Amino acid sequence: MKLRLGLLCLILTLTMAFAGDGIPARGSAGDYPAHEVSGKIAIGAAYVAPAQVKKLFGEDLDKRGYVVFEVGMFPGDTEAEISRDDFKLKSKDGAVTRAATPHMVATDGHAQTSSTPEIPGKVNVRTVDTIGYEHGPYGRSGVYTDTSVAVSNAPPPQAPPARSASNGGLEQRLEEKSLPDIRTRRAMAGYVFFPKPSNDKHTDYELLYFGLDGQVSLKLVPGTK
Repeated sequence: MKLRLGLLCLILTLTMAFAGDGIPARGSAGDYPAHEVSGKIAIGAAYVAPAQVKKLFGEDLDKRGYVVFEVGMFPGDTEAEISRDDFKLKSKDGAVTRAATPHMVATDGHAQTSSTPEIPGKVNVRTVDTIGYEHGPYGRSGVYTDTSVAVSNAPPPQAPPARSASNGGLEQRLEEKSLPDIRTRRAMAGYVFFPKPSNDKHTDYELLYFGLDGQVSLKLVPGTK
């Protein structure tokens, strides 16, 4: 019992050590190139060019296979739950990708990779995320997500190369400036990271937000600040 309590305290200490408050929010959601309103929460977003990302974090995340967005959340007089997990990136072929954690980025892990072992007979299993909008009884509606399993004979994805556990402090730098997971009335901002789409050529991006009040689409064009 004491051992479990000690481990819990250690985990909480490490989490607090790495957690940050994000970055200063801009004056309003309208100060971002893309901005929308979801319920009572105004959301702004901006694409961050690879050169700027390298200046911010001291690492070329573009070469690591990641694209970065600056996101600002403005609850107004409403207490809101803010989380980078509410954001997803939609590619031109319709595929939707989950946001990567700072640990994934720092260790070259990918948000969509499944750890399911290979089944005999060269049959591979991977998880697939499904996102939709449903209408319920009494006029209720909302966004739902589902995870299913797809089976194919295609070769399994190769595991990313192992990295040093310390990763030069990159994970901490990413965490400190990431969009924080918090419940607040204050305007909050931070960076959100995604694995680049396979056909990415720095063309337009569509950032999706799935909040309690529904889905919001933010279309971003590289080159706009």
